[in-house]
Amino acid sequence: MIPYHGKRGVVWRIKYRDAEGRQVMETVGAERDGVTRKQAEAELRERLVRVERKGYRRPRALTFGEYAETWFEAGKRSQGWRPATLLVYRNALDSYLVPWFGSTRLDGIRPRDVSAFVTDAMTKPHGKHKRPLSGKYVNLLLNVAFSIFKAAVGEELVQSNPVASVQRPKVVRQRWRILEPAEVPRVSKAFSDDRARRVFLTFVLTGLRRSELVGLRWRHVNLVEGTLRVEESKSEEGERLIALPRTLVDELAAQYVSSPYRSDDDFVFAHPERGTRLDADWFRLAFRSALDAAGITGRIRLHDLRHAALTNLAATGASPLAVMGTAGHRSMATTRQYVHLAGVVFRDDADALERRLLGVEDSGRKSPEPARLSREA
Repeated sequence: MIPYHGKRGVVWRIKYRDAEGRQVMETVGAERDGVTRKQAEAELRERLVRVERKGYRRPRALTFGEYAETWFEAGKRSQGWRPATLLVYRNALDSYLVPWFGSTRLDGIRPRDVSAFVTDAMTKPHGKHKRPLSGKYVNLLLNVAFSIFKAAVGEELVQSNPVASVQRPKVVRQRWRILEPAEVPRVSKAFSDDRARRVFLTFVLTGLRRSELVGLRWRHVNLVEGTLRVEESKSEEGERLIALPRTLVDELAAQYVSSPYRSDDDFVFAHPERGTRLDADWFRLAFRSALDAAGITGRIRLHDLRHAALTNLAATGASPLAVMGTAGHRSMATTRQYVHLAGVVFRDDADALERRLLGVEDSGRKSPEPARLSREA
């Protein structure tokens, strides 16, 4: 053990020879971070045991960027990540994690380095929108980094996961602006572009996620049976078959006739000239213009359209299971948020509890009419 006395106090290091006889020097940690001599001794004993019993050899020095790319390619082959997941991981690496940690040695990254990344991400402009990242997105980036280091620990490339002990940022609860039934026709009529209007109607009449809608291809739509199959979703639960209302069937049929891209593999809302995926930024601008033209104020995000669809579906009296199936939720706990927002209570559950505890066979009560939707929840 070597106590290194620097300007910021004592840093504990250990030195030993691996199974090939190469001398290895590792930094255990600094006293200012709570690392003691006893902890350094324990780390040294653990290394010596690994050398003797497992033939431990010092791994080749890798940068975070090198290993992150290896991790991504290995995961893509072995984990069967879905297209949406691949896009999220790729963006997390290319736009944030690799620019920050890429040239740093993998085994040299400490919890304080990860904490510095969190602080920087939440206080300085980042990404194409040039603003600090939200706590929710920073947590997503930390989840990706945690998975990378977890794999590295398993391969004995690093001794511990530096993300594990980092304090996560608090996620601010998002406020949903749910369009009222009377507002939906107003917004629909305010669109000046037919393709944008059909995108809007698909959002509010199916509850699709943005990633699911932009990945929608003609093979997923059956205009004869009036169904839409979601295949490109973020989870297995998200793969589902949705019944289409007559209005949306007619709108999608009109989209098919007007689009030059009609093969099974073409996107339903393809770019009219290039045939590429729907540009979410293009639709966001068209949606904002329609809201202004309809006289609807307040900040309404694209994801709020999914909330509007599912909450209004629950308000029609649809069962929680029907809402859950349409949404492609993994758990009923998420679905209950929409049911509660719609003013729907689980009356059958309450009556069942009454029968069990009080022996009442029939309460004789009728379920209340769903309450009017909250404009902001």
